[in-house]
Amino acid sequence: MCKHGNEWRSRRSFLGTGCMEVFDTELWAIGLALDVVIEKREKLQEHGVKTVAVFSDSQAGIRRTAHLEPGPGQRLARRINRRARNLLAHSIPTEIHWVLGHSGIPGNKEADRQAKLARDASVSTVIERPYTSASNRARQISEGRSAAKAKWEADRCSKHFSYRLKGKAGTKRPIPMTSVKSLAARSYTGLKSGHTPTAVYLKRFGHRDDDKCWWCEGIVSQTWEHLFRHCSRWKDHQKELWKAVGKATGWKAGR
Repeated sequence: MCKHGNEWRSRRSFLGTGCMEVFDTELWAIGLALDVVIEKREKLQEHGVKTVAVFSDSQAGIRRTAHLEPGPGQRLARRINRRARNLLAHSIPTEIHWVLGHSGIPGNKEADRQAKLARDASVSTVIERPYTSASNRARQISEGRSAAKAKWEADRCSKHFSYRLKGKAGTKRPIPMTSVKSLAARSYTGLKSGHTPTAVYLKRFGHRDDDKCWWCEGIVSQTWEHLFRHCSRWKDHQKELWKAVGKATGWKAGR
């Protein structure tokens, strides 16, 4: 989009739905602006234009145009780079500037209005061939993993009520297990660092009214030492644990 006298002139592209991120559309817009410059190059040179300035309110997009390394936006950054080199070959260097968005700048407001028209694929909008960008695919994969993880937790952990947290609305929900991989190592690290959902931990973060052990009739604090040595719920496990410790280290109870 550019201003000719008192009139705004624009070119709109519709890139499809669910194929690209906002980051990609910002890069596409920069490339589209350079397309227009290339088309009007001879006329611009006749009017003595020596430099082309493109303005964008996307700092991430502008940073991406500065390099062509692999990653999200690489294809579009290469597209911009080719057009900029094309113009430079005709003695017209390109500058890309950042402009503050949503701050009342007339050109930026008009660009937002044109973007909405392009989204609705209105008259005079060019329908581009859509493709799925790398950043869009990365987000879809991440969201898919999160959904699969949440489903797995709901299916596997909904019946485990050993630990409960109070929800925001006063309801109770079980603490989900995030993974069973390396569970022993994770549990040990959590105990050593004090980040295991014992009664002491839950009281510390306001999820319980007291820190007493729910297996020992609320008499003693449920610390990790209590669970490993004194808790009545885990007596058999404690015997096996300390027997294994003694066998491995030569330690005997009572020393």
